[in-house]
Amino acid sequence: MVLSTKDFSYREIVANAVCGRGSKYSQTTYTVRPANRPSTIGGCWVMNHHYDAELVGDYVEVHGRFDINVWYSYNGNSETAVAKDTVSYVEQIALRDLDVACERDSRQVEVRVLQNPNCLDATITGNGSEILVRVEKEMGVELIGQTKLCVVTAELPKKKDDDFADEDEVLEEVEIED
Repeated sequence: MVLSTKDFSYREIVANAVCGRGSKYSQTTYTVRPANRPSTIGGCWVMNHHYDAELVGDYVEVHGRFDINVWYSYNGNSETAVAKDTVSYVEQIALRDLDVACERDSRQVEVRVLQNPNCLDATITGNGSEILVRVEKEMGVELIGQTKLCVVTAELPKKKDDDFADEDEVLEEVEIED
């Protein structure tokens, strides 16, 4: 079967697509002020991570918070306590592969936590009244928006039920003649 270019037409399909993406790894040091002067640190946990995001120009701004809990000893290592603090952060994540053709009104930001906030280390400061907690995290973002795809369409010949085993055979036999 031979088809000429006059047998083809074009269609525009509107679809949701990834219009931009980005990621960011960060390490940040937070200061926790315990009620007592710590002697040693027994452990540190980061939990209750919450966040939201918005598109700002050509980057995504992620606003989040989490709790830091530091178990420590004091009074010459004879007593223990837990220092708790809720900290906030703002991360600006640049978008790469940004498609400006995506409709602005349809854009949505999706955030993925690639690595949950995690305590790397906790140390008592030089004067001994504060604890420095170094936390790492990694966030990934995608900008989803409506875009148009242009596809070539062709009319397939009418077939009888027994003419072809399946449409793939028809497509393999098509030759284009200009």
